[in-house]
Amino acid sequence: MNQNKIRRAKNRTAAHLFPAVLFFYAVFLIFPAATSAGDRLASSITKAAEDFVQITESQTEPDVGHPVSVTKKTFSVAGLDRTYRLLLVSDLHIIVPGDPQVDPECADVAGSRLNEMFRTPSGESSFQLWQTLPSQLDGMKADMILFAGDMVDFATKASTDSLRAGFDSLRTPWMYVRGDHDYAAWYSKSYETQKDAIVLQANTAPRKKVMRQRIGKLTIIGWDNNTAQMTKKGLRDLEKYLQEAKDEKSPVLLLCHVPLRGTVTDKLEQESLQKNGRALLWGDSGCYYRPDDTTKQALDLILDAGSPVALEASGHLHFPYSGPLTETSTIITADPAFQNQIDELVLVPGNSQ
Repeated sequence: MNQNKIRRAKNRTAAHLFPAVLFFYAVFLIFPAATSAGDRLASSITKAAEDFVQITESQTEPDVGHPVSVTKKTFSVAGLDRTYRLLLVSDLHIIVPGDPQVDPECADVAGSRLNEMFRTPSGESSFQLWQTLPSQLDGMKADMILFAGDMVDFATKASTDSLRAGFDSLRTPWMYVRGDHDYAAWYSKSYETQKDAIVLQANTAPRKKVMRQRIGKLTIIGWDNNTAQMTKKGLRDLEKYLQEAKDEKSPVLLLCHVPLRGTVTDKLEQESLQKNGRALLWGDSGCYYRPDDTTKQALDLILDAGSPVALEASGHLHFPYSGPLTETSTIITADPAFQNQIDELVLVPGNSQ
């Protein structure tokens, strides 16, 4: 073979080999990098949502001058005109020692809950803690105190009277949404019924399925006893309050006992499954609380992309959590108050995305 033929053969080999090399490079180098970049992008979207709502978190341990442990959580909220400080208190589970309305057959169970289950790390009962907690809350000089339910373990005259006395002593504005325990007749004598518990609770604080308070540019909407389905009257009020907040460009903090299943991540659902054995959230799929048509409409209003809800504050789970609810809002579940824990929510003005 002469030199010209040899050169032409080499050129043909190179011509076939070069595309093969490019294909190898694309398959083994570029494609994994692109896939990895896609994963990083998806992860960064969730991370960005988390970073958007939460800025800092710090904890103040109890001491002589400040007996309650406070976890401070700061959130950026678009549309605010100033910084707002709110105190979140949930799941105190007050049981009055020697409560005469406790059924003798349930005395051992009620006593166990009083003496073993609902105690602070230093040994105080929830009832003892409530004797001093209101004055401590007032001393923090917040804009508002949010009580997110299960403040009593079961509704008797003694427990609701104790709760009411603490509320009456407060000088700071407050809102109380009830949970399942607040309306419960558990461990009470046989003449106590759910209706009796509802009457007792009506004496502790205003009782309305959906309530609203405004503080400056911030709107607080409370969903009372959302362990039960939303009522049609409550849905109408919720729709009205959300629309008015939207028209007024007023960000909304939604206060309820049971947290809602978000649209961005299932982290809270999975954590509740792990710690509680059930996903104690409102939502479809594997959630314990499954909405009927009316409640589903309420959830859709809250979770809608154009909703003015910027923050949802809940309790019920007995463990703290903070993360995205939707792409532009966050959800927080409260530290349990029976462990001498409350949350301070600091809402600072933020920019719209």
